Amino acid sequence: MKKILVVDDDMNILEVVEIILTSNGFDILTHTDGWHVDEVVTDYNPDLILLDIKVAGKSGTDICKELKETHTMPILLFSAYGDPEAVYKECNADGFINKPFEINDFLEEIKRHLKYSVQNTT
Repeated sequence: MKKILVVDDDMNILEVVEIILTSNGFDILTHTDGWHVDEVVTDYNPDLILLDIKVAGKSGTDICKELKETHTMPILLFSAYGDPEAVYKECNADGFINKPFEINDFLEEIKRHLKYSVQNTT
């Protein structure tokens, strides 16, 4: 079962994303702020990280930059704010999902990046 860490400070978004992903066979861990994300990643060892660009305590782009220095799993930023291309290029994220999102498009993006990461590690 693929593991996904979802970092967002909006509890409603976390709940919806958790329902969507768990009902599609993913193991999900949620985290509600920007603090200690690196420790959570090290302990949980997710296959993919879904990271809001605006979380309490630290910007998602800063978290992404830090994680990219020490971890190889794909990081997808998601937000209703900002220019997606500029934002994810700024921190070398692997992709960007706009909020609100269509469930099928959201799942396809997640699966595409998980498939790509598996191909790159074999």
